[in-house]
Formats: sequence, structure tokens, C-alpha cells
Amino acid sequence: MDIVPSGVWVPYGGFSSSVVADGRFAYSLPPGMPSQVAAILMCAGITVYSPLRMYVAEPTEKVAIVGVGGLGHLAIQFAHALGCEVTAISSSPEKKEQALAFGADRFIDSNDQASLRQVDYGFDLLMCTASGGIDWEALLMTLKKKGRLVLLGFPDVALNSTDLVAHQLSITGSFLGNRATMREMLAFAQDQGIAPEVELMPMSQANEAIQRVKENKARYRIVLFNETAGAAV
Repeated sequence: MDIVPSGVWVPYGGFSSSVVADGRFAYSLPPGMPSQVAAILMCAGITVYSPLRMYVAEPTEKVAIVGVGGLGHLAIQFAHALGCEVTAISSSPEKKEQALAFGADRFIDSNDQASLRQVDYGFDLLMCTASGGIDWEALLMTLKKKGRLVLLGFPDVALNSTDLVAHQLSITGSFLGNRATMREMLAFAQDQGIAPEVELMPMSQANEAIQRVKENKARYRIVLFNETAGAAV
């Protein structure tokens, strides 16, 4: 297995009480930002922030976020802070109030085909943070001509190419971001009050935390802290 020189996982491991990292890949946190918040922003936060900064040409663009989870709840906040009209699309209708609280202007249950049809050709940008149970053809119909679908997770994609070609749509993926964008994202999040919803658990409960994630019970990210060093601050 090849070792990435900039990584901090060899020989320390993800459950260590401390690590040594190349200073070029370490970031000074904005004053007052808790470490558990930064931990999530520096993964999920940069994942959703990068494509928004790249593909949102005008603040007034209409953006739809598919999936209200670890990535989605941050994407809603960032898109709202950037001035976009934000629609959250989820197969979990019980998440509606949370999505609206995060900054979504509207919520659509993806199982409600009638509601989806009401937004046909309505979005400039569609960001998919979900990983399964996706009706791709129905989603593509919600994009304006020359609209863009950005995949942020790793879902299986199967679709009819007719609408893709006829409406001149684009499908792309986005993965993390560079160091300049990371610094920009951290500062923007602090300035706009953007923060993930986090569950703090001690490292001694790592197995329980992993099980919560597997059972889709985490809301919306779990951060482990080292009990010997105290809780994250």
C-alpha cells in the first residue's frame, strides 16, 4: 500500500491522542471555533463548499440539496449563506423542520412525485449528497436547461440519457478542495455562524459510535474525543 506523504495516519492512527502533521497541511482555526466543529468542517464542510463556490455564478441561483444528512445539512447552510434559494429534497419527511431550520426555503419529500413535478426545470444546480434510493430521471427533470448535477457521495447512477442530451445538462463529481479554499471555507463558516450538528462521544465508545453511523442514527456527525485529554473544546 502506497503511503501519502501529507497524511497523518502513519504511524499514528485515527484514535491517537496526538499526531505530527506537515505544517503546510495544518490550519489555524478561526478564534472561537470549537475543535469538534472544525473537525467536521474540514471534511464535510469543504466537500460541499467547494462546488458551491465553483458552480454558483449568481447569489440568486436556485439550488437543490438532495439528502439531509452529514453533507446535506451543511450544504443547506452554506448555500443559504451564499444567498441562494435553497430547496432540500429528502426521502425522510421527518427531517423537514430541521432542513428549514438549517436555512432551506422549501422541503420536498422525494417520494412525493407530484411535489417533484412542481419543480420541473426549476433548479440551476442540483447537489446530490444521498447514496441510495434515488430516482435519477425524476431528479434530472428538476434541472433547468444547461443545469448541473454535482455528485458529492458515491451513489450508483443509472439514467436515461435523453433528457441529459436534450436539455444540455452536465453531471460532475466534487471531492474536497485545495488549501486556499479550506482556509476560505473556515473563515466563511465562522463569519456566517455555520456549524455542523455534532454528537460528542469518548473514544472508549468508538464501537458504539460506529454502530450508530451504520444504523443511520447519527445526527449528523459523531466526533470522538480522547478522555485522557478531556472533551474537545
